[in-house]
Amino acid sequence: MRRLAAAALVFAPLLVFGRAPEAAPVPRAFSIVGATIHTASGPDIPNGTIVVRDGKIVSVAAGVAAPADAPVVDGRGKHVYPSLFPPLTALGLKEISAVRSTIDQSEIGEINPDARASLAVNFDSELLPVARSGGVLVAGITPAGGIVAGTVAAMRLEGWTREDATLRDPAAVTVYWPELALDRSPTATVSVKAQEKRRDAALEKLKNAFRDARGYAAARGADGKAGVPRHAVDPKLAALVPAVEGRVPVVVAANELAQIRDAVRWAQEESLKVVIWGGADAWRMADELAKAGVPVVVDSPLDLPRRGDEPYDTAFANAGKLAQAGVRVVFNEGGDDGSNVRNLPHLAATAVTFGFPREKAVAAMTLEPARLLGVGDRLGSIEPGKDATLIVTDGDILDLRSRVVAAYLDGRALDLTDRQKRLYERYRMRPTPAAAPARPTEKP
Repeated sequence: MRRLAAAALVFAPLLVFGRAPEAAPVPRAFSIVGATIHTASGPDIPNGTIVVRDGKIVSVAAGVAAPADAPVVDGRGKHVYPSLFPPLTALGLKEISAVRSTIDQSEIGEINPDARASLAVNFDSELLPVARSGGVLVAGITPAGGIVAGTVAAMRLEGWTREDATLRDPAAVTVYWPELALDRSPTATVSVKAQEKRRDAALEKLKNAFRDARGYAAARGADGKAGVPRHAVDPKLAALVPAVEGRVPVVVAANELAQIRDAVRWAQEESLKVVIWGGADAWRMADELAKAGVPVVVDSPLDLPRRGDEPYDTAFANAGKLAQAGVRVVFNEGGDDGSNVRNLPHLAATAVTFGFPREKAVAAMTLEPARLLGVGDRLGSIEPGKDATLIVTDGDILDLRSRVVAAYLDGRALDLTDRQKRLYERYRMRPTPAAAPARPTEKP
């Protein structure tokens, strides 16, 4: 029979103790028929058909019959989206905050552009299946801490090796802009002069690193020319070359207005592609960011105002104000704690409630992150020629009640079992304790 239930393509065999699992039969071609297709790059397609062959999307159309030579997944009443794509997460680098041996998110020192997230990802992390169950099949993974934290890798959240999982590495360089504000209160533990010295030293380290990388790139480019000596390889400077040459963006973690403005000015002086990450005060200079063409990666809107005189919904409305000014907005979750990545659509829904355009919300979680990390030609939207990395839900992705019921990574159906579901089933089926026998009544 050609028509298959979606679950038949989704759930792989369970591991049998004592012997290797048999490979699950994976159709090289299949179709999803009758679903509402959210392409992210164009209008939604009700009663749509998606045809997949060899891991690629072959066609997307409305109201057409599926090819006769491939299995069919009944998508009636379901919604199909590109995989959610948080661009800056700690997935695979940080498992349990209280257990140091499960944390490999940062390096010693302040300038570490050669710290590569793709080399440190733990594919046995219990957080990866949880993220996949929430519709996150791909993500950007970044080191954290210091001034130059390291390089971001765009990765699939399943694979045996980093070669299997890596989509693009490096995809960006992550920078933490030094704190500019000075504590001038009587209770400050460090003098203003010392604070200024520390701030200026941090900024100098950052700017020197990029200046040195530009010089290093020029020197290495001259190797082999007559009269030019060969230059030794410097891994730290080499890691910054893609950024100074404009091949990858520099993601600057900055929340305060002064930090954002300083970072944008510096990037323009150095001719760098800059992206602001966090941007709590970005709404205060939305027009400037739009004019400069600087995207903003917005973290959770569920925050209190940063100042006592700001409206209660300042953080909630940040993304909406940026979008209204023409700034490219990308939604993110899990930059410090990968366990919350699954909440990405809930956060986007909050931003929509407070002014972010509903029609841009799906793209801000899928296509815009893919473009940001340089894989927009392969991922982020449902279009012919792109990877069949899709999720199927039983409702609107921005509705908190909706669940992911199927997921496909490069056309391969994924098992959506995770630790949370296993624990739920375990305790849901726990045995009921037998009633204790009644104690005999004592006679007076």
